[in-house]
Amino acid sequence: MKKEEFLNKLRKRLEILEEKEVEDLLTEYEGYIDEKIEAGATEEEAVDSFGDIDELADELLKAYKVKVPKNDDPIGNFANKVVKIIDQLIKDFSQKSPKEIAQFVIEIFLILLLIGLCHIPVSILVDLGANVFNILSSPLNRIFYTIWRFVLEFAYCILAIVVFVRIFNYRYLQNVTIDGGKNFKVEEHKKKGKSKKEKVVEEVQVEKRKSGLTSFSEFIIKIGVFFLKFLAICILFGVSMYLIGMGIVLAICIYLLIQGVTYFGFYLVMLSLFMLGLIFFWLLFNFVLDRKNHGLRLAVSLLVSFTLLGVGCGVATLEVAETEFINSPPSDITTEVMQEELVMNEDTIFIGNISDYVVDNSLENVLVEYRYYPLGNKMATNIHKDDDFVYLDWSLEKIYLRQELLSHFINDLKEKKVYNYYIEPTIVITANEQNIETIKENRQKYYQNETNYSSCDFVRTYFVEMIKESDDGVDYTVVLSEYLSDDLTTVRLDKDIATDLKVGFYYEFTFKTYQAYIDTDIENIFDENEVVSVKETDKVGVNQIQQDSCSIFY
Repeated sequence: MKKEEFLNKLRKRLEILEEKEVEDLLTEYEGYIDEKIEAGATEEEAVDSFGDIDELADELLKAYKVKVPKNDDPIGNFANKVVKIIDQLIKDFSQKSPKEIAQFVIEIFLILLLIGLCHIPVSILVDLGANVFNILSSPLNRIFYTIWRFVLEFAYCILAIVVFVRIFNYRYLQNVTIDGGKNFKVEEHKKKGKSKKEKVVEEVQVEKRKSGLTSFSEFIIKIGVFFLKFLAICILFGVSMYLIGMGIVLAICIYLLIQGVTYFGFYLVMLSLFMLGLIFFWLLFNFVLDRKNHGLRLAVSLLVSFTLLGVGCGVATLEVAETEFINSPPSDITTEVMQEELVMNEDTIFIGNISDYVVDNSLENVLVEYRYYPLGNKMATNIHKDDDFVYLDWSLEKIYLRQELLSHFINDLKEKKVYNYYIEPTIVITANEQNIETIKENRQKYYQNETNYSSCDFVRTYFVEMIKESDDGVDYTVVLSEYLSDDLTTVRLDKDIATDLKVGFYYEFTFKTYQAYIDTDIENIFDENEVVSVKETDKVGVNQIQQDSCSIFY
């Protein structure tokens, strides 16, 4: 822009002032332009040094305590500023050398790379939320996960845009802004010395000089600080969720303490973990806001927190040692049953965790029973067929907290007892003998092929009564019995397995099975499952391992 054009536009924007004041300001700026031209600058460069003419006029009007009229067209105003920025960039790049342009491209690439790296902690928090919300049943887990991911990704996008615009504006747009102009400081202009016009112009120029970065190294440092602060903000979000969760845990601890549950060590551990979370949150918060940390206060807080944690862990260890853990629900909690009758043929394969079979020769079809403990979950069968496959699935229709169960649980804790409350239902198949044999054979074939290979191990303890090598010398005939049983069972074992067996000792037999249900008959156990290993044991009575079934393995 030429000098005359600049002065004419400035005159038009300052026409609200008195004519003498306008002329004084125009004379002042014309003098500055002439000085810059005499110093070696071109007329355009001298005019461009004043920045955006609209912002300059606004600041001059404010200096004369004239209210600047607001623009009622923000979209048009924003579009005008974008056009000015583009014009400015085109003008700047037309004057840059290839080396400066290459440096610009490299800097933009580094900015985008650092912003992209900032997405790593966001991805970690998204995955962490997925693992946490998977504890809930469907569809609650999907709803909470979707909200969690949307909030994190939206926050990342907003921060990424803000950081990029700020850095780009700070680094490359020293004379053009898109945020509505700078708020220049204007002092009282009735002081002795320089005139109002001179003070306004000088302060405008000072702010312009402060807007640029002094060096490329300082620019890289500021990008690094932006990156670290963004990382801290992401971690702060996760720590906030942690504190909310720990706050809920502490509220539960207070409730249990009021009810008379005296696990003081556990309470101290939870309190210390909450305090450590608060300290970590405060450190990150101060870092983001560039606030100083009080070293003595921080050291005392950490000392108290770790002391409580150590004492709590010690007391909790003693309390856990006094607690009886029972691997079954309380005997006074009865199961509820869901039933469904199915038709099967010789090729039908039941897929699911079948835990028991009941023979009822009066049945023509198959009766599937889901037995579950109503611990606050309302269940429903979800059996569906696909050709010859019958999938024995189930679903949770409703999740609620039963006061009866809560009272039972609290009373158990008062007595230092912890029961295993099964949530998954137990599936029992009732059918005639022929259908049960067909079901077992089909499941065995299905799970033993290479495609569907799946198995689990279980252990049973037996006493060796007698050992005799077979006539063909391939295996051994072994007579076994169980603790407190007079029944003797003869089984055949491979030579490699039975070589180390001795008469008169108890042995733990480890079996590999392809079905959740395990027959209690010794002969059937050896016929239907594979013996993996045999180990001598000195355990007697109830201490012997007698596993009746496996956990879910498919």
